[in-house]
Amino acid sequence: MLIYKITKQTLFFANYRFHLIIYKTPMIGLNNLYITIKVKHFKFLDNKFKNEVSFVKDRIVKYYNIKKIKGLSFEEGDKVYLFYKNIIIKRLNNKLDFKKFGFFIIIQKILKNNYKLLLFKTL
Repeated sequence: MLIYKITKQTLFFANYRFHLIIYKTPMIGLNNLYITIKVKHFKFLDNKFKNEVSFVKDRIVKYYNIKKIKGLSFEEGDKVYLFYKNIIIKRLNNKLDFKKFGFFIIIQKILKNNYKLLLFKTL
C-alpha cells in the first residue's frame, strides 16, 4: 500500500474514508490449485453451454423447417376456394369485386400446388 508523505494517508482512505483491508491476496500462476480448478470448471460450463445452444438450435431448425415446408395438400374431389388474384375481370373497380369465387371441386392434381378445377360456364 502506498502512503503519501504529505497527508500520511492512503489514496483509498482519502477517497472513501475507511482503510482497505485485503484478506486474501490471489496468487496467479500455473501451480495454483484454486485457479486450476476454476479454469476446469469454467471450461466444463462453457462446453455444457455450447451443447445446450446447439441442441436448441437443432430443435428450432427441425421444427421451423417442418412448419415452413409442409403445406396444404388437396386430393381429387376436395372443395377449394378460387381467389381472384390472377384472374382478369372486366369490372371498373377492384374494391367492389369478389375476393373469393366460392367452392370449386378439384378434378385433377397436376403438381404439388397446381390443381385442375371444375368451373361453371358463367365464370
